Amino acid sequence: MSGGAEASSEDRAPGLEEAPVAFAAEATVVPLDEHRRNAVATVGLPLPSPRSAQPWRILVVAGDEESFLLVRDLLERAEPPLYRVDWAATGEAALRRLTASHYDVAVVDELLPDREGADFVRVAQRRGFRTPVVLLSEDLDQLDPAAVIAMGVGDAIAKEELEVGRLVRSLRFAVARKAQTDRLDHLAQYDDLTGLANRALLRDRLARALAAARRRRTHVAVMILDLDGFKAVNDTLGHAAGDRLLALVAERLRGRVRETDTVARLGGDEFALVIEDLARPEHATSVARKLLDAIEPPIRLDGQEAKVGASLGVAIYPRDGEDPAVLLRLADAAMYAVKAEGGRGCRFHDARLDQRMHRGAILEGDLRRALERGEFVLHFQPQMALADAPIGVAAILRWQHPELGLVEVERFRSVAEESGLVEPLSAWLTREATARLRGWRDAGLGEIVLSLPVLSRRQLAWNRYGELVVASLREAGLPRTGIELEIEERLVSEDVEAGGAGLRSLVEQGLRVAIDGFGAGSCGLRPLREVPIHTLKFDRELVRGVPQDAHRTRFLRALVGFVKALGLRVVAEGVETRAQLALLKAAGCDAVQAVTSCPPLPADACGAWLREAAGRSFSA
Repeated sequence: MSGGAEASSEDRAPGLEEAPVAFAAEATVVPLDEHRRNAVATVGLPLPSPRSAQPWRILVVAGDEESFLLVRDLLERAEPPLYRVDWAATGEAALRRLTASHYDVAVVDELLPDREGADFVRVAQRRGFRTPVVLLSEDLDQLDPAAVIAMGVGDAIAKEELEVGRLVRSLRFAVARKAQTDRLDHLAQYDDLTGLANRALLRDRLARALAAARRRRTHVAVMILDLDGFKAVNDTLGHAAGDRLLALVAERLRGRVRETDTVARLGGDEFALVIEDLARPEHATSVARKLLDAIEPPIRLDGQEAKVGASLGVAIYPRDGEDPAVLLRLADAAMYAVKAEGGRGCRFHDARLDQRMHRGAILEGDLRRALERGEFVLHFQPQMALADAPIGVAAILRWQHPELGLVEVERFRSVAEESGLVEPLSAWLTREATARLRGWRDAGLGEIVLSLPVLSRRQLAWNRYGELVVASLREAGLPRTGIELEIEERLVSEDVEAGGAGLRSLVEQGLRVAIDGFGAGSCGLRPLREVPIHTLKFDRELVRGVPQDAHRTRFLRALVGFVKALGLRVVAEGVETRAQLALLKAAGCDAVQAVTSCPPLPADACGAWLREAAGRSFSA
């Protein structure tokens, strides 16, 4: 349990003016009996001492002033000399105190005005409070020792037997019993070598995760991971080195999942993971890649480099099953399928997800080599102007993979973020884009605004990102308005929720900022109020069904009018028909970016399109 500070008037019995007290005492403590002394020694119990900066905080839960004053007066005469005593007159008042602050021990009267003391302890336990309890009883012979211990009571004292030594021994014993119980609970639920959950706790966490997923209608990934090459490390470097390797692998796995997910060690070199709250089953593929990446780098052991791989099997709730045992069995079978094929890979029980995983099995090492070999390319999609304004072009990052072909950024974004490659990738993207923009201007293609995608919120938090863009524009002899930084609606929301410093830093450096995919999520209007944005790119969802759907059409017209009234530029994506083009132009939209007007093009082809479009205006 945890506890409270000063007693409020509603907690006090009539006539009691001062509930909390901190004091020094002079009496001598009666020695502990041998059983209780051993209990205290076993857990290394921290006891109050004359040198202690922190007194023990005691909460007395009693309906009458007399019981409180008795406990307070006894502790006033106790040594070690520092205790702080608070009082709650009812069970409900005690629960409020336990919510508000921490207490080392609670002394609870067996009879309270609003409930029995034992009932109060049960309620507190159910609410998650874990403070050790000493029960004050009128008659100890009437108590069932097993029931008292089961409800979480550390010790019990008959009121008629209360004296300094007996009370202090009970307080110490209750704390020692609680510490020992916590230690045994931890040993029963966690792996001693790695600190991960063990098989028993995994089953409990998985059952809870599936229950939550049923309520939320989300997905859960169950993963079994077995190390490849671990036996060779054990045989070569010894079992102690093998144990250290397992502990380091455990740290790597923990570092690649969320705190709400569970990583467990099943025994030997086999691990299990429960990945909760997945919006879509395919989101598990990116987690699987991160885990394989986590195992990949060599581990230094006793001055030598040890390298292991991983075989990973995955089953998804509810697609593959709804029973915890079934999901674990299917994930285990998928893992053994990887082993049978030579290891170092991942298999999903579901064939479609397995194909997706193998199509997109992009690892950190692949990305690093791609940067070194110059495999990244920029494609460009012109924004067809609906008004008299500089033409816009959106830069789109692609990876010309030697085996997978042209890979879109969504398939490697998370790997780049996790591996720290966002910064060098951003630097390359910025240099390449400004060089291309300079080339188009030198070719006489007129004033062009190039939209540059921001890949990660880490770029917004990276103070030098704006400086990098400004320096690149300066070196190319371009104005700061030549580049517009295009930031996904989700990233804008996250930055604004964190205070908006990243966005403001870019604007203060004279750079243009656009929100990409506006209307796709729950961003709302707050970013428009908090940060001076320049452009809104409407998500295709806002254009869908227009002009056939009258309500959607009215909404789109009103939204364009609202945004234009703020002085912002409007670009619409996902436009498919000339009727939509005509409606957007009439509403005041500045440009459209859509495959129907022009698909993304390689740099040279985009230059040719811009040359042909120069001097030509669009009419819907």
